[in-house]
Amino acid sequence: MGRYNAATGLGKMYYAVLTEQPDGSIQIGDIKDVDYVQEMSLEFGEELERAYGSNKVAEIAKSAGETTLSLTFHKLPIDVQKDLLGLIEHETNTNVYGFGNSSGITYTAVAIPRTMEDGSMEWFGLSKGVFTRPNKEGQTKEDGVEFGSDEIEGQFMERSVGGFDEDLAVMMAYEPKGSSEGKDTVFQSIFGKTGNNTGTEQPSEEQPADEPIA
Repeated sequence: MGRYNAATGLGKMYYAVLTEQPDGSIQIGDIKDVDYVQEMSLEFGEELERAYGSNKVAEIAKSAGETTLSLTFHKLPIDVQKDLLGLIEHETNTNVYGFGNSSGITYTAVAIPRTMEDGSMEWFGLSKGVFTRPNKEGQTKEDGVEFGSDEIEGQFMERSVGGFDEDLAVMMAYEPKGSSEGKDTVFQSIFGKTGNNTGTEQPSEEQPADEPIA
């Protein structure tokens, strides 16, 4: 039984670029993955508001805050940065990109698991968000080797996802070792598919399942 096992690691991050269509539907791009995730932080930004009376707390209400995902990678490839940050591609050299103001907002959906020692996983799916351009840092090489890392942060908003009656920013699922149910359900809800056939998601309809990706 892995339900009480603590997380000890992280799996690959999966993402897909979202493009809103004129009719209000969302075109979901191919599901891509990024390996070598080192750290993940998911913050919901909720706050408790208290009302007082007769020198005591009369009522407590919860206010929804911003959902923020922070990730650290061993290396964030430049083609992934192009997808997530909306970088501008050079006219003649496909390995050169620019940080421009005309690229607009790039929305993405994200899924990532925390892993347990027994092989089970805890999946998180984030429905629609925007990543900000990360700071670039470096230092001179010294006697010892010290590897650098790339950090990225995004804020996520609610949208209609399959399997739920209300709009969600985040969903999560537990997956036992040897099963793919948690991953498949999160992918189906967040990406509108479990495999890589580009499709259009209708805001209030679930998409039929495709073949799982490897």
